[in-house]
Amino acid sequence: MKIEKEHGITMVSLIITIIILIIISGISVTVGIGSIQKARDNKLVAELTMVQHAILEQYTKYRLTKDTTYLIGNKMTKEEVQQIIEPLGVTLVTIPTTYSNKDYYKLDKAALLEIGVKEAEDEYIVNYISGEVINITQQTTKNEALYIKANSFYKETTNGGEIEEGGAEEGEIEEL
Repeated sequence: MKIEKEHGITMVSLIITIIILIIISGISVTVGIGSIQKARDNKLVAELTMVQHAILEQYTKYRLTKDTTYLIGNKMTKEEVQQIIEPLGVTLVTIPTTYSNKDYYKLDKAALLEIGVKEAEDEYIVNYISGEVINITQQTTKNEALYIKANSFYKETTNGGEIEEGGAEEGEIEEL
């Protein structure tokens, strides 16, 4: 009796191969979606930082010249700011009453262009003194507020008006 060898694959091995391919593609899609979300969040944080650097530069120009035209944007009342940030869960920095200009400003795309931020799509609330920047258009993919504040800033000394680097405790601003 002669035994014939079968050529080809069985139905069971074909089904197992298809199942393995489906599992691999599912993992790839999940990783891909996570990477896209992380890249989007990184872009938003980078834009937030870019806006912060621009407003701190504008504030430095204002401090040197005392020219309020460097404080770009639409001035907002405290109530308007609270109404916008309350749903975001953001706590603002407490600015001492000794500061003359502790206002918050709303920056739209035109104002951002004016301070040198060219590719921003969102709107922001900023404070030039504290370096706070709040994205009021978008949140992260985890529904977290996009908010940043300066960790250090400058203070004037009494010795001839020189400026030296200073720092403050978290959530505070040193008096100028």
